[in-house]
Amino acid sequence: MPWNDSLLKEQKTAASHIGNHARLLAGPGTGKTLTLTRHISFLIIERKLTPNSILAITFTRAAARELQQRVVDELGDNRNPRISTLHSFALRQLLKNATQITDLPQPLQIADDWEEHNIILPDLRSLCDLSRISEAQELLNQLSADWQSLTADESDWNKRFPNPAFLGAWREHRRVYGYTLRSELVYQLKKALEQRGDFELESPIEHLLVDEYQDLNRCDLAVVERIASRGTELFIAGDDDQSIYGFRKADPAGIRRFPEDYSGATDLELKVCKRCDRSILDLGLFVARQDHRRVDKTIETEDGRPEGEVALLRFDGQFAEATGIANLCASLMEGRGLQPDDILILLRSDRNGAFSRPIREKLEEANIKVSATDATNPLDSRQGRAFLAFLRLAVRNEDSLAWRTLLQVWCQGVGEKAIGAVYDLARSRDESFAQTIISAYSNKDILPTNHRSRLFGGIDKAMNQLKAMIPDETDIEYASPGELIDVIQSAAGCIISDGEEQAAVLSKVKQSARALEVISIEELVRTIGISSEDIEQVLEVGKVNILTMHRAKRLTAKAVIVAAAEDQYVPGRATGEEIGDERRLLYVSLTRARHHLFITYCDKRTGQQMHTGRDRGRAARSLTQFLIDCPYTPNDGRVFVSEYCKRAVP
Repeated sequence: MPWNDSLLKEQKTAASHIGNHARLLAGPGTGKTLTLTRHISFLIIERKLTPNSILAITFTRAAARELQQRVVDELGDNRNPRISTLHSFALRQLLKNATQITDLPQPLQIADDWEEHNIILPDLRSLCDLSRISEAQELLNQLSADWQSLTADESDWNKRFPNPAFLGAWREHRRVYGYTLRSELVYQLKKALEQRGDFELESPIEHLLVDEYQDLNRCDLAVVERIASRGTELFIAGDDDQSIYGFRKADPAGIRRFPEDYSGATDLELKVCKRCDRSILDLGLFVARQDHRRVDKTIETEDGRPEGEVALLRFDGQFAEATGIANLCASLMEGRGLQPDDILILLRSDRNGAFSRPIREKLEEANIKVSATDATNPLDSRQGRAFLAFLRLAVRNEDSLAWRTLLQVWCQGVGEKAIGAVYDLARSRDESFAQTIISAYSNKDILPTNHRSRLFGGIDKAMNQLKAMIPDETDIEYASPGELIDVIQSAAGCIISDGEEQAAVLSKVKQSARALEVISIEELVRTIGISSEDIEQVLEVGKVNILTMHRAKRLTAKAVIVAAAEDQYVPGRATGEEIGDERRLLYVSLTRARHHLFITYCDKRTGQQMHTGRDRGRAARSLTQFLIDCPYTPNDGRVFVSEYCKRAVP
């Protein structure tokens, strides 16, 4: 296919840009990913660049997979550039230069979300004698925020950090367990690029494409700047109206000031939205344009686009709202020909399923299949975690977090005090947790007498299980992901006794293996370890999907229902610059809809929902401030839905 096939004029202009840095402003549905794909095709087909000289950075693995597949469809399997998230790119560069990195535990291993919440945070709470685990979480969040905002680079940072003892405890804990936090990967890459003249990237990068540039924080931007300083041409794409990740210190100012940061850069723009019907885009822009600091840009629907459907619905309370949403879904399916997965229900938050549960129950009462936000990762079950720990030990016997996981979830009778005794022993011997475990397997007498029997019994059982379930040649490459899966499936049968749980775990593992064509256990373990960086969620086929707003970015549906659109949640307790994040989050949510957009809110919320958001403990709720002055008058939800069902289109 020619690189310029079926492109609009503005898309062709952007895709064929070359010669200097460029910023592509692209609103929702304007073909940003298509243009990035064709820009890659242009560089390889027309400019004859080698694929390895091109690097494309995306914000999530889902976005990386989508771009990768599009490039394969365009160019075939043998002409692919490097496409990955910034976190994955950082990990690869740090691994490549591992011998030069002295301030990170080696070999480099990333602690995942489960390990953070079930090992690291509880341990830090205990080590620092904190009263609640939430205090440890807040301090770890502050540490991550300081890396992302580069506050950690300031000369007096160690003195200003809220709890210096926490820093010392975390550094000791990291040394004993040999991990690196995922949130520090990009910061560590930035430091290495600045401090080491001999730090080598995978290969020279002539062209760097950065998707969703508005979602980069100061640390991310510093890494991009360092790469650009090596003679790399930047092509960045995004939309400041869609910057919604302020919680990781993303700042729309980055994309707004790009022309100043990179003097002489070309400004490009995509103006035609092919996703949203006219009234939906107009309402979205009504919200976006309330930010007077935004980059002024033109975005309009394509010629011939229908008006679309927008309705603002007020309900007395959450149960009437849930019933109304279920009836709306039924009418959209039965009377307007939509499939369940054509409908997306968005919530600002859904802790413990507080908002999704009543909606899900009403949908199920109406015999409508539904996928809600409270689904769990099968690899985070006790048996799933044990299975993953054994896989990691098969790759590297001195994996401290894997040993800790087995003692915690698989070895019966080994409690917190026994694990703490191993930690203290490792620290006193100046070795890692895993090294102490392996030493104890050879000489159990080094273990403290009051825990010796149970600890050695658990270690011995784990060692025997490991030998029985995994072949010795864990570093071999199999002929295909399918052959690797056969080996993994056999191993899973040794650990996971429940058939349904085993199937769920294997499904998750297969997804990781096949997504990146993984063909060795070592690659598989690394892929699973980094996979939880995703913020987005893929829609489940055949079901109405209920998601939080942040997880809906890049997704789209024929019908979108934005529920609980109340000021107590959007912007909720946000203040200052955070209010801009909430406004943009609503804009992103509204513009997921193609043809039908319904926005619901309640006069009051009771029960569990009354104790959520701003003004918690009070029942009264009100429409979000971002829609108070919109051109749509709120309808009585019960009346509207009743009449809407009667107006079903044959």
